[in-house]
Amino acid sequence: MSKLTKILNIATYVIFGITAVLTAMYYFGGEVPNQAHPTPVYTDGMIMWAYILLGIATGASLLFPIVRFFANPKEAKKGLMAMGAIAVVVLLSYSISDGTLLDLPGYTGADNEPATLEFADTILFTMYFLGIGAIVSIFATELLRKFR
Repeated sequence: MSKLTKILNIATYVIFGITAVLTAMYYFGGEVPNQAHPTPVYTDGMIMWAYILLGIATGASLLFPIVRFFANPKEAKKGLMAMGAIAVVVLLSYSISDGTLLDLPGYTGADNEPATLEFADTILFTMYFLGIGAIVSIFATELLRKFR
């Protein structure tokens, strides 16, 4: 086992342990008194831990492709093509998004504005396209395996 594999295994166990402890504190740590709804005491801790994990995942997903790009420039062509394809999907999603204001009786918030609605539509359509693409690729891969 390489040194990097050992470090990553230890990091995985540490992250899992912290998550288990925070989860136990969240569920068994009691509730904030005088609240309209049940509110666990350690909600903020869980949210902060989720942000930390999100930051680690984002950093790793940005750092590793950059390192791989410089380590193996010939393989970078495939990565750039994939990023271009995702950019096309996002632009297509943005082009079909709609910023029409919603008729929400009783809602007086500031989020019912065209820019926010277009952003939400873009994210939703992007996820729809990527989800459909994933399902189609799963079936296509299995069908191609059957015919080889």
